[in-house]
Amino acid sequence: MHTDTHENIMIDSNCNSNCKLSFSVLMPVFNQCAFVRRAISSLLQQTLSDWELIIINDGSTDATKEFIADYITDPRVKYIENKTNLGLGYALNRGMDAVTGKYIAYLPADDFFEADHLSTLADALETKDAVLAFSGIRYDASKEVGIVDYKTCKGAIPGYCTQLVQVAHCKTSDRWTEREECVSDDLFFLFWRKLTGKGMFIPTGKITCEWTNHPYQHHKICGERYGGGLNKYRVFYGTTQPLRFRCNRYKTFDEVANYRPYHEPVVKASDGLKILLVGELAYNPERIYALEKAGHCLYGLWAKPRFGYSTVDPLPFGHVTDIPYGNWRERINEIKLDVIYALLSTSAIDIAHEVLKARTGIPFIWHFKEGPQEALKAGLWGKLMELYTLADGRIYLNSVEKQWVQQFIPPQCEGTDLLLDGDMPLADNFGDNFSRKLSASQPSTTVHCSVLIGRI
Repeated sequence: MHTDTHENIMIDSNCNSNCKLSFSVLMPVFNQCAFVRRAISSLLQQTLSDWELIIINDGSTDATKEFIADYITDPRVKYIENKTNLGLGYALNRGMDAVTGKYIAYLPADDFFEADHLSTLADALETKDAVLAFSGIRYDASKEVGIVDYKTCKGAIPGYCTQLVQVAHCKTSDRWTEREECVSDDLFFLFWRKLTGKGMFIPTGKITCEWTNHPYQHHKICGERYGGGLNKYRVFYGTTQPLRFRCNRYKTFDEVANYRPYHEPVVKASDGLKILLVGELAYNPERIYALEKAGHCLYGLWAKPRFGYSTVDPLPFGHVTDIPYGNWRERINEIKLDVIYALLSTSAIDIAHEVLKARTGIPFIWHFKEGPQEALKAGLWGKLMELYTLADGRIYLNSVEKQWVQQFIPPQCEGTDLLLDGDMPLADNFGDNFSRKLSASQPSTTVHCSVLIGRI
C-alpha cells in the first residue's frame, strides 16, 4: 500500500509494477455497489486473461468497498480510493497513472463485458495504425418504467457518443479532461477527440458488452437533453466549487468567471433579517446575493431538484447556511428566523408546502415563477393552491399570472402581493454596452416586438 502524489488518493497495489500486460481495465465507481460485483465477474470470465483491473472508488458513500473486499485481494487488482468525489476525469486519470498494460479498456461498475470482449478489442488494436477500437453494444432503449426494449448497435448508440464500456485504446500521454477544467457528458469531448490525430479508430463489428439503463448514469446527471444539468450534477456528486459546465454542444456555463464577484463575505446589518430560503433558486441564483449585500443573513432548506436548472445546495457562491432536512424544525427554532421566503418553481412546491403546513408562526412568503400547468401535470395542484391561499404574502411572475391564479383562491387571500420575475439577474450584471434594439433598425410600421431588458 502506498500514497501517490495526488491529494486524497490511496492506492492498494498487489500487482507487480514491472509486469507488462495486454490490458489495463479502468473501473471508475461512485455509489454503484448494487452493480459492481456483476461488472467484475464479467471481467474474470474473459477468454483473454492477460489483464489487470484498476478500481477507482471516487468518494463513494455507499458500501462499495465492502461489496468488493474479496476481489481486492486478487493480485490482478489495484484499488484506488478518493476520500471525496473528484469527478470522472480525475478518477480515470488516477487510474491511467497506475496502468502497466499495453492497452487501456474501461468497465464502468454498472456495465459488463461478454466473455470475448477483450479478445476482440485486442484483435482490432493489432490492426496497423490503430489507436482506438470499439465494440458493438447492447442497450435498453425503453423510456417507460417497467418496459425493457433491448437493442444492439455495432457503433455508437444513436444520439450518444461511443461509451466507455465499448472502447479500448493504446496507452498514450493523453489525459481525460478533469472537473477543474470542464464538466461534460460528452466522452468524445472529454477524451476520445485527443486520440483522433494519432491513429485509426477501428470497429470490432461484434456485440460484446452491455450498457445498463438506470436514472443515475453519468450522462443523465450531466446532460440537459437527458434531463440532467449543472445543478443535478452538483447535488449528486456533492461538489461545492464553481464549475465550468458544458451543458450541450453549443452552451458552456462558466461559474468560475460568473460568480467571482460573489465570494467576498458581506457585513451583516444590525437590523438585518434572518431569512430562510425554502425550495430552489432556478436561473441566475446569484440574485440572492442582493439580500446579503443588504445585510441580511441567509439560510437554505433545499428541495430535491426535478430539473437540471433547479439551483440548490451546495451553492457555488455567497454565504448561505444550509439547514439539514432531517431536523429542520429544530434548527429554525434555534435560529429564531424573521421570515421564510419559499421559491421558485414546481420543484419547490412539496417542501414549501411542508414548511407552510408546519405552522411555524414565522411570516411565510410564496414566490412562484412557472406556469402552473407544470404543477398540474405533476399532481401538485392542490398543494400549489394551498400555498397561494395560506401564505402571508405572495410574489407573482407578472400581473397576468396573478389575475389567472386568483380565479382559484378565495377573495380574502388577496392583498399582500408583489410582482417580480424570480429569474431576473442582478442589476450589477448589466453594463452600458447593450446591443441595438431591433426596433431601431426597422420601420415603425413593421415592428411587432422589441428587446426588453429588466433590472432588479
